[in-house]
Amino acid sequence: MPPQIPISPDEFVTVRVEQGSLRGRTIISKTGLAYFSFKGVPYAKPPLGPLRFKDAVPPESWEGHRDALVEGSICTQLNLEVKDFIGSEDCLYLNVYTPILPMRGFELLPVMVWFHGGGFASGSGTPGLYGPDYLITENVILVTVNYRLGPFGFLYLGEAAPGNAGLKDQVQALRWLQKNIAAFGGDPTKVTIFGESAGGASVHMHMFSPMSKGLFHRAIAQSGAAVNPWAAQTEPAETTRRLARALGCASKDPHDIVHFLRGVDHLALVRAANKEAVPERDRGRLVKFAFVPTPEHPVEGVEMFLPASPMQLMKEGRHHAVPFMTGITSREGLLTLAFKDYRDQEVGAALDAAWEQNVLPELRLPADGPKNAQALEALRRFYMAGQPLSEATRDGYVDMFSDIQFGEGVDLAVKHLAKTPKAPVYLYYFMVDDQLNFLKLAWKLNEHGACHADENGYLFYTNRWDPDLPPNSTAVLARRRMLRLWANFARTGNPTPNDDSLLGAHWKPYTEHEHNYLEIGAELRPKMELNADRVAFWEEFYKKYSS
Repeated sequence: MPPQIPISPDEFVTVRVEQGSLRGRTIISKTGLAYFSFKGVPYAKPPLGPLRFKDAVPPESWEGHRDALVEGSICTQLNLEVKDFIGSEDCLYLNVYTPILPMRGFELLPVMVWFHGGGFASGSGTPGLYGPDYLITENVILVTVNYRLGPFGFLYLGEAAPGNAGLKDQVQALRWLQKNIAAFGGDPTKVTIFGESAGGASVHMHMFSPMSKGLFHRAIAQSGAAVNPWAAQTEPAETTRRLARALGCASKDPHDIVHFLRGVDHLALVRAANKEAVPERDRGRLVKFAFVPTPEHPVEGVEMFLPASPMQLMKEGRHHAVPFMTGITSREGLLTLAFKDYRDQEVGAALDAAWEQNVLPELRLPADGPKNAQALEALRRFYMAGQPLSEATRDGYVDMFSDIQFGEGVDLAVKHLAKTPKAPVYLYYFMVDDQLNFLKLAWKLNEHGACHADENGYLFYTNRWDPDLPPNSTAVLARRRMLRLWANFARTGNPTPNDDSLLGAHWKPYTEHEHNYLEIGAELRPKMELNADRVAFWEEFYKKYSS
């Protein structure tokens, strides 16, 4: 538990960072513990006007006290809940939540930096979804970060727009934290980056990025890998040109196009990006995002975040020597129900009739490959016994998308990291199906198993649906275990560094010859060979059909 210092709720507190003095406030958490909150802290200069699409630059200094009492604007995006385009370009802010402030006799605390998910197109670090109330009980500091999304974060057009501005925002946040987190009681030598979905893929990409080296010391990628099919653009320059044409720019000159796009209203730009920029081949996909990370090419005076494709960097073993944790939920593919509710018979029949358009773009196969038809039939045989999509085959369909979208990429990630071992690798399988499952609560999904993002409800306080549960309930016990595992990893690089009656299990690293993982369910169970039959299927699948 954090050391309890007598403080009053809503009392103002100040810290001094490189740019000036910040005024935060004390908060009493859901658990009754006090912590210090600093919201809306600028880590970069607002990327407005000529800075649109460019790499983040450090923030300017200010005079006097700057209030850090409310969160900064979310980045411009299509909000999936309200089905509208919202946000601001002036959005490069982070939130810091700490159970202590520096004082004589206290050690600096481990820092956990959260990168939210949302397909690189939506989301934010809002405390409404990612509140610190539970993580701070484990004596760590939580930082949540906004980063540019959609075309603002991932538009690419060679030298005119080198790409990956959103990932470079994350780098700038980490650089700012290296210089300033000690002022909040944080240890700059114990920084853990963690994220889920697109945030998890971001974390995996930081493992390879030369820009990120030395800025973090452990990494947790939840349900996301750099090689997942939604995490890379297939034709980034053409996607940018398509967007420009849709907005009325006929020029073919890259600098003219980028100059034109810098002058477009931010909401008009993101609206067109969502409606017009998706490549024709991708329009049948259940999960599609036009602007996501892309490998970069050298541009004079510009740092490269991804000097090659994640697959190439992974195969070459060019990852940083930091402990790495990753895993998946038991039914990631329930996510697809948010895009098409194929439990409806007519919707399911239409989806099944468009099998090729829905499934083929998700695979690492050439668009016109000679074996594509055989590959699609092999998927139907393996997951659905060769039958159409129906109530009887729906579980298999969910498993198929679980593996295509998340599982196969995560498996590749741990295999390649273990093949070139530089630090321990830990794999988990989250299967808790209880009263805090994050996305099932948000979408009111009455389905068995753990959906994509469900584990977040066991790490964060969410003021939208945080039921009062008995302290001995299975959901609360699962939450306490998750918090302990994640915080142990942030402290030591090992999620089970010692005997702990709360955990009751030892989590062994995943190695090239021992494919260990931890099953996180009603109990914690160390096991081997996660989804062995499905892993074997995918290994054979790409050998057989990709050539």
